[in-house]
Amino acid sequence: MTDRQPQLDIDLYTREIFRDPYPQLERIRAAGPAVWNAKAGGWMLTGDAHIRKTLSNFEKFTLDGAPPQRLFGPEAFIVIDDKPRHDALRNVWAPAFLRGSVEKLRPLIGRIVDDMLAPVEERLRAGETVDAAKDFCRDIPAYVIASMLGLSDSARPDIVRWSDAMGAAVISPPSADGRMTPAWIAGEDAKRELGEFLIEQMAFRRKQPGDDLISLMVHSEPAKSMSDDAIMKNCRQLLFAGNETTAKWLGHILVVLDRHPDARRALIEDRALLQDANEEVMRFEPVVHRGHRVVRGGAADIGGVTIPEGDLVIMFMGAGNRDPARYAEPARFDIRRPPAGNLGFGFGLHSCLGITLARVEAVIAISKWLDRVPGYRVAGEVGYDGLGLRGPSPLPVAL
Repeated sequence: MTDRQPQLDIDLYTREIFRDPYPQLERIRAAGPAVWNAKAGGWMLTGDAHIRKTLSNFEKFTLDGAPPQRLFGPEAFIVIDDKPRHDALRNVWAPAFLRGSVEKLRPLIGRIVDDMLAPVEERLRAGETVDAAKDFCRDIPAYVIASMLGLSDSARPDIVRWSDAMGAAVISPPSADGRMTPAWIAGEDAKRELGEFLIEQMAFRRKQPGDDLISLMVHSEPAKSMSDDAIMKNCRQLLFAGNETTAKWLGHILVVLDRHPDARRALIEDRALLQDANEEVMRFEPVVHRGHRVVRGGAADIGGVTIPEGDLVIMFMGAGNRDPARYAEPARFDIRRPPAGNLGFGFGLHSCLGITLARVEAVIAISKWLDRVPGYRVAGEVGYDGLGLRGPSPLPVAL
């Protein structure tokens, strides 16, 4: 029995919590600002302010030793806490994700969305039920980031396959005896295959550089002091992060608009509301529900609770996004809610590099969907299979 208090042991890998995490998140919120979970081996945070404080203090709360590092590796920029090195790597790609650069991608994004939507519309109008997560949402961001990396169209199916296997590893429950689970093994295989593919791409770009993201990285100043393995891991992480989260966000948007028909009608009539509506979906149903940090440099204080050095901190972004201290009526979906920012794209040092790209992709994809199949309906049970990357799949829709 641990002496860590307050304590609330919750299994974070049940179908019930995957389907609807919010009742359990409110139990945690009521128990205290930082609540020990022996089953998860960490302190659970639900408050928006406490989560933001944790994410912004990289000197006290590190990703070194936290679960994401197991999948992505300590050299991937998204899990590097040393600020100068992190910033140097991030800045290599940052210009490609600025508003001006992303605006130039609108024609490409539009073509990819049209390519995905045309067969879906045809099947829907023929009376079929379509898995919108697999046949519409999934490939759009994967194809966009693959294009930005300079990868050929023939590589797209493998990119999706590898990303899905890595994503399944992120959300898979750990084994009780410490052995690797089948999902984790599949994720490791996908990492290896994708890594070998990217190493080949890097070698080609060294000889024939272009304006793609792989070329930018291999010819960058930070890369001069990095191994090929480290460069590859950063490219791999960008590819994974650049498509998995956006695909799930698109699925959430379709589900939430189905469940809020008044909001859908408002968007059909006035597309100027769409960007704010998409942001409200990210607040209301974030993709990344759970983040991790480890306390270093002595004990930490969170809301008056002492967290010992070396302990794991589990931040529930979905709870932070429904914190009544920040949002009025937080459990209500409101596309006209005054902007307040949310934790769906992260916060602080490791906030989402591709946030502008993801927002443009979402506006284009959902706008075209509402143009072509505005009367869609969710036509069956929607599945959810994790908290680390939570999104609806399958997502059966029909007309």
